[in-house]
Amino acid sequence: MGQYTVNLIHYVIQDIADVGKYFFAGLTAFLTVGILAVITAKVRGQVGSRRSSFFAAAVFAGYLCMLLFITFLSREPGSRDGIDWTPFGTLGSGPRGDAFVLENVLLFLPFGVLLPSVSIKMRRFWNVLGMGCAASLLIEVCQYFTKRGYAQLDDVLTNVLGTALGYIFYIIFRRWIKKW
Repeated sequence: MGQYTVNLIHYVIQDIADVGKYFFAGLTAFLTVGILAVITAKVRGQVGSRRSSFFAAAVFAGYLCMLLFITFLSREPGSRDGIDWTPFGTLGSGPRGDAFVLENVLLFLPFGVLLPSVSIKMRRFWNVLGMGCAASLLIEVCQYFTKRGYAQLDDVLTNVLGTALGYIFYIIFRRWIKKW
């Protein structure tokens, strides 16, 4: 393995480990939504059939909480400023930049898997992709105005790619479940 690959892997592992500190915030959101969903189901008299969608909603809430921490709350207000409209300008800029590209794809994989799991209306590819794009654009606009991140076209493109890959995983998993 070349030094470039070793550095790339090191950066990705280091950044993923840094995200671990937000695990408990995500777990708290997961448990809160999960408990509220179970209580709501009991009050409405719903049983087993809705259990998987409640679980998916709780996992999605945990994911969104972690996404909020990763994209906003982990950074000081005013610490970053600027807009970069260059498509894939970060890609090929070295192992650190390529790690950012890979991490942005990975960041939105759960979005593409969980959104159609939570909402029947979001089971079409273009709906999921549109929501992934909208969520990514919202993050970039908020980062720009709060100066908690660079607004980059790269981020939107890689987040949408991650959403699409996540949706493909969702479809594969769903077909596998139906088969069994």
